[in-house]
Amino acid sequence: MADYLTFADIYGEIEKVIKHFDSAMSTMVKAMANMVYMNELMVADDLYPLYWLVDFDDTLKSVAPATITDITSANPGVVTATAHGFVTGDLVSIHSVAGMTEVNDRIYYITYLTDDTFSIVDTSGYTAYTSSGTVHHRGKTLATAGKNVQRILEAAWCDEGKMTEITPQEIESNTKYHYNDTTGRPERYYHGKGFSSAGVETNQIIWYPGADQEYILRYWLEERVSPLSADADVPVLPPVFHHAIVAGAITRLVEAQVQVDNAVVWPNIYKQQIRALVNFNRRYYEEHEKEKREKRYLM
Repeated sequence: MADYLTFADIYGEIEKVIKHFDSAMSTMVKAMANMVYMNELMVADDLYPLYWLVDFDDTLKSVAPATITDITSANPGVVTATAHGFVTGDLVSIHSVAGMTEVNDRIYYITYLTDDTFSIVDTSGYTAYTSSGTVHHRGKTLATAGKNVQRILEAAWCDEGKMTEITPQEIESNTKYHYNDTTGRPERYYHGKGFSSAGVETNQIIWYPGADQEYILRYWLEERVSPLSADADVPVLPPVFHHAIVAGAITRLVEAQVQVDNAVVWPNIYKQQIRALVNFNRRYYEEHEKEKREKRYLM
């Protein structure tokens, strides 16, 4: 017998205790199980991220500034910069362009075309490009295989020191962090998350100032988990805590006036399971943070 519960096991256990269960309630039961799983248990510890969700990525690099020799007036505009080194999803800023000055001191999400060209935004209505310009690397879209980023815990340059997080308020209040033509080893970063009209999630790291050369990025992240969907899906939780989803969902169903067997006992069971989950997670950090560093996660 398996020591874990599948999604089918979980909603099956919940349905057993509902006094007047019918097939019309099945959707609500599954939704409640996912709500407890995603919105309560996966964020149960407000001090530490769940340690089994902590991962790192060291596959990304910054790119040195590139010299611009042309920008087309088109939709999208195509920038020519020989051997630029950028890839689709990179974030760049453009500076000191003559003629098409509308592109200066702004940040762009780029699409790779060739080793010497990439596209930006619609420039068809801009003044014609005449000469000069540089492009600075400002960040990356975090789309590496197998990494589903919920949040960045820490970001650093290998062998060069770590960056500190920056808020949008700091960016706007201090011209030092505006998109000027200053370059160096980036010292600050901002993690942005967005969703398309189709519901596709994107994660981007933007750094300040623009990179003056290639650096290897190493960042620690808390992984995002997906809702349980297929019957065979297994929660990203230690198996001993899979029943917490059952207890939590039943507790929330009781609050929603659904009649269940032994309604009064489920909230206490759920509280005890959450407490056990948090203690389990914190014990890991206590055992592994031997230097007692003031960090929210283990490096």
